[in-house]
Amino acid sequence: MITPTCPKCLRIIFGEDLNVAADVALCRSCHVTYKLSELARGTGIDPAVDLSRPPQGAWQRTSGLGTVIGASLRSVGGAVATFFFAGFWNGIVSIFVALALASTLKHLGVSYPDWFPTPEMNGGPMGVGMTLFLWLFLTPFILIGLTMIAAFLACLGGRTEVRIRHSEGQIFSGIGPFGFRKRFVPGNVKDVRIEEKTWTSNRGAPRTSRHIQIDLHEGKPLKLGSSFTDERRQFVAAALRKALLG
Repeated sequence: MITPTCPKCLRIIFGEDLNVAADVALCRSCHVTYKLSELARGTGIDPAVDLSRPPQGAWQRTSGLGTVIGASLRSVGGAVATFFFAGFWNGIVSIFVALALASTLKHLGVSYPDWFPTPEMNGGPMGVGMTLFLWLFLTPFILIGLTMIAAFLACLGGRTEVRIRHSEGQIFSGIGPFGFRKRFVPGNVKDVRIEEKTWTSNRGAPRTSRHIQIDLHEGKPLKLGSSFTDERRQFVAAALRKALLG
């Protein structure tokens, strides 16, 4: 159970506006009523979402091939932030990668560019064992750097969408034709909701994130849309609920 919050204005709905017996919650700011049971378990989908008018950056297309519901991950602010952070991180890591690569090439008897750092340690050449250790040590830092590059590209032209066709559903998240896919059976869907997750950072500051969750009768729930804007997330969640649950 979570604190009932209006999915439209995101304000907390307090006790005097809750009717447990009637399963009703009233947001006085928006003058809209919701089902208390849905808000209490984190559904949080605004019933006033107009599915015929997708917000900018979101879409719902239906054809003979099925229905596609999704939204863009484009964000100017996110792109700028990830660009500088990825540049700083990868700039530092690349120095050590060049050192490890130079040592590897030297042990293989392959020449390397003069601008590569000299693979020396304690005044002598870096041994095979130290070279292997350096690669192992750098692996997680390289993976983090690649993840940040992927995040930057996603902010430029990424998208997440759900494709529904007859008895088959697929969640796609990526750029162009490249990305991750997860299949599911539409008939196995139990609920579609917006869930809020709250945690505390290392510095003790509260943090909150929201995502769309597709609950299944069998299997683990499917999550998407954590990088959407609130407006896009509301539209995609409402469209998915209608398409999957009617």
